[in-house]
Amino acid sequence: MRQTMRQMMAMAWAVGAVLTIGLLPGCAEVMVQQGGGRVSEAGRAGLPASLVRMDRRVDQRAYHAYIRSVWAELQGDLDEAVRWEREARRYDPSSLQLRSHLAALLLKKGDYRAALLEGEEILALEPNHIQAHLLMAATYQGLRNVRGAEKEYQEVIRLDPRRTDAYVFLGNLYLETRNFQEAIQTFEALATVDPNGHLARYSLGRIYLELKEPAKAQDSFQAAIDRNDDFDPAWVGLATSFEVQGRYEDAARVYERALAADPQNREFRERLAQVHLRRGDLDAALAAYEELRKADPSNLMLLTRVGQILAEKKQFDRAMAIFQQVLQKEPANGEARFALGLTLEELKRYDEALEVLDKLAPQDGRYVDALLHRGYIYGQQEKFDQAMAVFSEAARLRPREGNVPYLLGVTYLQKKDYPLSILQFEKAVALDPANPQFLYQLGAALERNRQLDRAEAAFRKVLELDPKHADAYNYLGYMFAEEGIKLEESIALVKKALELEPENGAFIDSLGWAYFRLGRIDEALAELLRAVKFSRRDDATVREHLGEAYSKKGMLQEAIREWERSLELDASNDALRKKLEDARQRTSRDAPRTIQ
Repeated sequence: MRQTMRQMMAMAWAVGAVLTIGLLPGCAEVMVQQGGGRVSEAGRAGLPASLVRMDRRVDQRAYHAYIRSVWAELQGDLDEAVRWEREARRYDPSSLQLRSHLAALLLKKGDYRAALLEGEEILALEPNHIQAHLLMAATYQGLRNVRGAEKEYQEVIRLDPRRTDAYVFLGNLYLETRNFQEAIQTFEALATVDPNGHLARYSLGRIYLELKEPAKAQDSFQAAIDRNDDFDPAWVGLATSFEVQGRYEDAARVYERALAADPQNREFRERLAQVHLRRGDLDAALAAYEELRKADPSNLMLLTRVGQILAEKKQFDRAMAIFQQVLQKEPANGEARFALGLTLEELKRYDEALEVLDKLAPQDGRYVDALLHRGYIYGQQEKFDQAMAVFSEAARLRPREGNVPYLLGVTYLQKKDYPLSILQFEKAVALDPANPQFLYQLGAALERNRQLDRAEAAFRKVLELDPKHADAYNYLGYMFAEEGIKLEESIALVKKALELEPENGAFIDSLGWAYFRLGRIDEALAELLRAVKFSRRDDATVREHLGEAYSKKGMLQEAIREWERSLELDASNDALRKKLEDARQRTSRDAPRTIQ
């Protein structure tokens, strides 16, 4: 069978590797006998003579078995590679190099126990065999034996204090196990051993990022770049050290510097685009992705990113055209489908959004998020059974995510099933106790279920977590006003909400209602008239409250007008309907009679 050029080159590489590395002392002697040169005595240094003088026929078989092992490894068949390596060692049992290769194969295969035994046998024959110590360290790491790995790396450094890779391995071991001080000491030692090397500085930068010391990380990454400006991870680390400080403009400048030296670097340009998105510069992000598309115009992922940015810019028609273009070329593209569904949802084209999101494959990573959006849409359509069905499926697939019971709680709240709503919000809070929005909705459900003490506690906890949560100030203040309790604190709370959102019509209504409950009718009337002005839409509650203030002032016709408007907006308010009828009867009785 004819070999392809790739196979011939691979075989040549394999043979070359054997000849260059010189793994088999016995095989080397075979080559001598075939006219390949003479093995010097120096080549045998450190090995007992009996380990070098081998039977030529045995050595040749070991050599060929080793070649077969390397070839199998290149083909990805590790079982076959191990089999041939064991065969080679059977013909040349004294070769430490063969043992090292077998241990490396077993390590690569994940057979750590067997690799460990091979390493121990090598070290029994040659205690100072550095490669065996490195293999043992890697094997211990595979077995999660941190102390064993640490000991082996330290032994390599003792044997060869200038062995830089051992410092890197040991430092990374400490970093992975979060032994940060030991990691710092190790990489600082490496910096002393290799003052011109970049890896020690880069690794120190990674540690300082973990320790939330971005200024030190910044200095370390810059030092790595100064020593090797071709090392891309150092540029990324330097930009990240600015990003975690919220210094997005500085992060963008880092990537711009990097791109000036390497204009074709796609990773830098993508990260620059992401920085622009984080700083809210959609135009710059769009320009960066368009630049990427020039180099790779057929890349659908980049095209989808452009569509997502256009959607953020509220250019919905252009965005949807791009998503549909991507889906036409690649119907299974989950990212484009999800983005199209969200855009349709934003436009309140709910039926179309449901149709798009429903086609997202269950194995797609966005599937559960699509379920959550579908549930939200069903809730907006007041199709509560369908909403609960998809939320329940999301809860099954993602049981540890607080958003799922939270959205179920919102759905029960919309259905006015307050006990079940409370239950779901409590689950959400248990999963994420520091989430103020979960606690806020729990407070709302408790208030509507008349558990006022618990509701108050929930709102006060929200304000501990987020002192700028305007809705919590308002809800708690309005609850006090509605109940006629703690009215002075009620006014203070609502005023705090209005400091955060001065033109919020609902908050102004709460303040007017608190004044009304305190009997400060003129102030109440003034605030309630402002609430009508600043409400985003005509609101039944605001109109009812305004009617109450007019009624208290004896302005019954104005009160009747406001209550009529309130009932036009919410015909379900039976108590107000009765109050309106009473008011009409009073005005009818009080009207002057005409003398016949």
